[in-house]
Amino acid sequence: MVLPKVHWRHYFGGLSFLILILQLTTGIFLIFYYDPTLSNAYKSVQYITNKVYGGSLIRNLHRWIAFSIFLSVLLHTIRCTLRKDFLHRKKRVSWLTGVLFLLPLFLLVVTGIILPWEWKGYWFMEMIPNYSEFIPVIGPTLKSFFIESFTLSRYFVIHILILPIISLILIDYHFLTLLRVRGIFRYMSRHALIAIPFIIVLIVLATYITIPSEDPEIIPMPLEGEYIPSPEWYFLILLLPLMYYRGDIIPMLSIYLPLFLFVGFAFLPYFFRGKETEEEEVEENAPMERGFRVIWDRIMNNRAMKGLITGIVVTLIFAIFTSLLYVGAYNSPTLGCNSCHNLSRGIRMGIPPEAFKDRNVLPNLNKNQWMMGHWFYPTIIW
Repeated sequence: MVLPKVHWRHYFGGLSFLILILQLTTGIFLIFYYDPTLSNAYKSVQYITNKVYGGSLIRNLHRWIAFSIFLSVLLHTIRCTLRKDFLHRKKRVSWLTGVLFLLPLFLLVVTGIILPWEWKGYWFMEMIPNYSEFIPVIGPTLKSFFIESFTLSRYFVIHILILPIISLILIDYHFLTLLRVRGIFRYMSRHALIAIPFIIVLIVLATYITIPSEDPEIIPMPLEGEYIPSPEWYFLILLLPLMYYRGDIIPMLSIYLPLFLFVGFAFLPYFFRGKETEEEEVEENAPMERGFRVIWDRIMNNRAMKGLITGIVVTLIFAIFTSLLYVGAYNSPTLGCNSCHNLSRGIRMGIPPEAFKDRNVLPNLNKNQWMMGHWFYPTIIW
């Protein structure tokens, strides 16, 4: 069977797969040096970054891939949606598993942010129970469960074992089964060539925009990290309503709406079961209408014009999504936490408070607006 022509307009699925493999490779490297204990986790991260040969590049590459893979998957999803893949009966499983894959990918980002166990990781761990509290009926119980069951070693196992296994199963159903018939190595080699520029960009970013890890010898500025994209931006979008609103509107914006969009998009093929058809058949049997419809059909029958219009639409949709992401999180100073929270100031960076699970001792941890305010405006709210 002949593989489709590799082109920039439809190779982002392949790019996502390739950088996911690169992410797995960098993660395996980090496993050999990381110590999943509360007292040594951040020390081991500092050792990787400052002592291990190539450790800084690998760690920061792991971070930049975690951010960029969502953008690559987003472009792939937009392309698939515009191609109306959800109308194809043979692509139902592929569509469903592709959308469901976003969930373990998202959880990999969340758990990965916590594992370094510097102050940012600790803060993130504290915000997850607060977020879950807004889930109807089971929210308070779920909040208590997340607080009481948390250990760094458990999250480490979830991050390196459970979520990767779930991801591999979904990826296999998504497209690996088909690729094994077509030739997976041929597919990867063809996409690897066109993915090289993007991988070079990731390496440059990982080299020159790094996570500060030299404290207490070199302390970053408190607001360092503003305007610099980071994986935590994705979760911050869900948390933003906690900072600006109170009452029932918070679960509406942070729980119900994202869940509705996710489930609706995942099961889109099953909502259109009565309208399923192949794109070619739709084009061949489309009724010729007068005026604009005739002109539009002629334009879309021209491959060059169709490619140009599709490219513009994909770019616009992608720009809208990324702009919303940027506007929601651009002022998050996520690299400068260790400016104030560092070992030279006592029980701070890398050493969490002894009572970090006891919210009677640390009542501010139950105040969502204060926690979010301190995350975004640490020099004002503290």
